[in-house]
Amino acid sequence: MNEFLKSRRLYMLFVLPFLVMAIAFLSGYFSLESLQSVQVKGVINMAYINQLDKSWLSAIGFVMVAYLIFFLSERFKLLGQTTTLPSLIYILLTSGIMVNVGFDYLLIAVFIVTVAVWKLQMAINDTKSNGALYDFGFLIALSVAIYPKFILSIAWAFGVLFFSGRSTLKDIVALWLGILTPVLFIAFYYFWTDRLELLPAIFTDNLMVGEHIHRLPVIDLVRLGMIVLVLIIALTNLSARYSLMIVNQRRGILSLVSMMIFLSLTFVIIPGNYYDFMYMFAVPLSFLYAQYFICCRTALFSNLVFVLLLSACFRIWFNCSHPIRVLTV
Repeated sequence: MNEFLKSRRLYMLFVLPFLVMAIAFLSGYFSLESLQSVQVKGVINMAYINQLDKSWLSAIGFVMVAYLIFFLSERFKLLGQTTTLPSLIYILLTSGIMVNVGFDYLLIAVFIVTVAVWKLQMAINDTKSNGALYDFGFLIALSVAIYPKFILSIAWAFGVLFFSGRSTLKDIVALWLGILTPVLFIAFYYFWTDRLELLPAIFTDNLMVGEHIHRLPVIDLVRLGMIVLVLIIALTNLSARYSLMIVNQRRGILSLVSMMIFLSLTFVIIPGNYYDFMYMFAVPLSFLYAQYFICCRTALFSNLVFVLLLSACFRIWFNCSHPIRVLTV
């Protein structure tokens, strides 16, 4: 198994779509109930989504995010080698979400944020241009407009500049302009349609819709504990190898760590984030986990950690017999 985790071969790129189709097919043989989730529409209403086949859209969007994660890792050498492992880990972490929740505005926002991370890595690797920072800000603001519960990602966009070596006044202005552009376009659209006074209420209602999680079943606490334990192991390994990384790789990985921190705050502070939030949370996790498995020198321990991760990933398939308890805000 250790050789598979460290493999540089790209055959998994061709296997991933079939793996997703197999997961979707096999899910029909399990009596799964719908996971706890809330419908968030944002201020950009795409009503035509309800008329499309959400099962196919979910699978396609799912695979697109996984491929984007691979190309992100390969283009900017975040893991130091060619590998499809982060894409595979992303699919494993979110496969239960796909078959239970399906396609919604959240998956669209996740794809946009992943593209925004691509632009951030471009800004880290090209410090002479501010175009990538403008695009980064634009995409982050667009994702918030589509899925308002990502509101803290705007704070992350400013905070991550200090981890990326792009914290000059010119960089901050470029980011501000990128964030303000979609805001102005959306405000103009609502003004043009005589609904500008409704815009704050629509955004706030979608931001606060849902309830805070008050209590999780014991089995879900165990699953969460597995994910956190593997994350602690990965971060410990990262801290030990941090000095061996080149500067841009170091900044790229730190940007993902900061992203994970802000997503954790979003999960705790913003109501209505349930199991489907793993669509977003799995993006930085896939890189951090993959970095550990590639760099770990103890094959037996690495294999045991991967088995632990697999147990946590597929726990959500049989999640619904114990509904979570929520606390109304």
